[in-house]
Amino acid sequence: MTSRAVSRTCEDIDEATLSYAEIKAVATGNPLIKEKMQLENDVQRLKMLKSSYDSQRYSLQDNFMIRYPKLIKAATEKLACVREDTKAAEAALIAEPDFAITVDVAGKSTKFTERTDGGTFMLQAVSQCKTGETTHIGSFKGFELLVEKNFIGVNNMVLRGKTDYKAELSTSPVGNMVKLENLCHGIQVNIPELEKRIEQYQRDMEQSRQEYEKPFTQEEELNEKVARLNELNVQLDLENGKTEDVDLCEEQDNARVAEPENYHCFPSGKEGR
Repeated sequence: MTSRAVSRTCEDIDEATLSYAEIKAVATGNPLIKEKMQLENDVQRLKMLKSSYDSQRYSLQDNFMIRYPKLIKAATEKLACVREDTKAAEAALIAEPDFAITVDVAGKSTKFTERTDGGTFMLQAVSQCKTGETTHIGSFKGFELLVEKNFIGVNNMVLRGKTDYKAELSTSPVGNMVKLENLCHGIQVNIPELEKRIEQYQRDMEQSRQEYEKPFTQEEELNEKVARLNELNVQLDLENGKTEDVDLCEEQDNARVAEPENYHCFPSGKEGR
């Protein structure tokens, strides 16, 4: 379900099928059979570990070649946008330090300098917006003001400059205006967070690269055991062939012994034993 190769070990032998010759070899205490079974279990375990290693290696390669470069690029671009928006917000606050908001109601833009009036008209504009859409409702400190309405009932105010900044919308007119001001004043807070995120992405990318370059530590052991298992299979095949020849000779001898030797024919045509 998770596409992960999970290593599992089993001390017992599962679904082991032995030929007649191999059973005879086991019964006679042939050490090659025991070694073969042990090698088969070891090879199966090592192959499972190698499969898990390969799967993890592909994921690591994807991390440092595709995933983290994309994340670093997106975070770097957003950081540049946030820096520009920070400068724009600072300039707007200097040019107009007092509260002011422009709300579009019924196709008409109205500027409000009181938080209660601005918040009340903004809620009226929000009530006319469609659920499932992000709609323009005005402007604040040089940023476009939008409302994001979703189907689970959690709506957001959005300040849009070079990028978006969101705050949850409440039913309080004054409370929404305070949130909007805090959102505008707190744009620069995103800069340290983005810088830390980019640094973390770079560390993770380098760590993935280092882990990718590590070889499979049991590769030599796997190759040796596979080679030894192949040698054992050849030896056992030869022994099985000799055993089958011996068995065939024994069957022919038994057949000769089973033939009747006291059967006689009489000249008169009568038979007797």
